[in-house]
Amino acid sequence: MKLRISTTLKTGLIGVVLAACNVGSGTQPQIAATPDMGDGDQTVVTQVVAQPAPPPPPPLVYSWDTEFSGFLSPPIEVRRMARDDCLSAGYEIATVETLALEANIATVTFICRGDFE
Repeated sequence: MKLRISTTLKTGLIGVVLAACNVGSGTQPQIAATPDMGDGDQTVVTQVVAQPAPPPPPPLVYSWDTEFSGFLSPPIEVRRMARDDCLSAGYEIATVETLALEANIATVTFICRGDFE
């Protein structure tokens, strides 16, 4: 009886070990062979139609007398003129690019940003 239990346990243990070693064999990816299309050129060329680039925004340069103020910012009138010029060119906003000061005369250059129509 002891021999039968020992043999059964050994057989079961060998079966478990073999099953554990064989677990990964069913999960391997299937590799499908693709048929050879011959030596002909199979390159597909797509033609891209280039959109015309929008024209560069207009340079917007304005000057004003600062009257020796301690705070330097474009006056509201200058900012409104720059915004209106950008809107008429198809842009959304005007942003200060450079600001120069010579004596009491300030010169500002605006750039236009935003969607171009």
